[in-house]
Amino acid sequence: MGLSFSEDVNQYELKLSPTADDGLFLSGETTEPIPLGLLPGEAPREGGRSGQSLNGPIPWVHGQVGEWQLYHLHDTSRMQKTASVDDNRFLRPDGSNLAAFLYYLREKHRDSYDSIRATVQSVAPFFDDFSLEPVSVNLDTIKLEWKHKISDQYFGASSLSDGTLRFIALAALFLQPVGHRTSVILVDEPELGLHPYAIGMLASLIRQASVDTQVIVSTQSSPLLDYFKPHEVLVADRVGGSTQITRLDSARLASWLEEYSLGQLWEKNEFGGRPVEK
Repeated sequence: MGLSFSEDVNQYELKLSPTADDGLFLSGETTEPIPLGLLPGEAPREGGRSGQSLNGPIPWVHGQVGEWQLYHLHDTSRMQKTASVDDNRFLRPDGSNLAAFLYYLREKHRDSYDSIRATVQSVAPFFDDFSLEPVSVNLDTIKLEWKHKISDQYFGASSLSDGTLRFIALAALFLQPVGHRTSVILVDEPELGLHPYAIGMLASLIRQASVDTQVIVSTQSSPLLDYFKPHEVLVADRVGGSTQITRLDSARLASWLEEYSLGQLWEKNEFGGRPVEK
């Protein structure tokens, strides 16, 4: 498995080997032009990460990879819990500090906050704004609350649907200031529970964020797939007991796409990515 950085100038490669219980372990790790984190003349290290404390020519590669976050926003109950006000340096992979992160953006990055608010309003017309203040009985904590456009009653996160809560977290993730994003954002099945209109907005957020940030999304949603072009899609198939990743060929699908959407072609099994019998 390999990665390239800075227009292929710096390259990183790792080797995964099987364990007796059908797992994987890191058995080798190198970069070009010389092994990652090693001084000239040293031999590559096996079975784990190279020493990060050593002054190699491109030690920042470990830092880059170490900052990546895989976002699982499936369990919205975590977003409804009380969080520490100071837990706001980044949005956690499960969204558990969503209230604290939004509070921070409102106070320090108003433009991003206003964009998030407007985007949420576009998919939830009843939503007016977030109500973000430290909990009065414990000013070190905060909960996600919001205001209805036509009511002054109290509304907590639990009064929002799972899909709306996920969309709020996704909007915060993709519309946060560029300087706060990691170099790569990975999101697992972001479309879960979203209204079809919200899926279209999600695709727009992904595309907007991808201008400055590498975004990798796994999905089983043909409606979400419809918003992307063939060359932007990688298909995972099980081949010979291993996972094979293939980029779609735009030229091969060109005639098909005159009559069908990309999602429809996937449903018709025109390019794999579907369960197959062993």
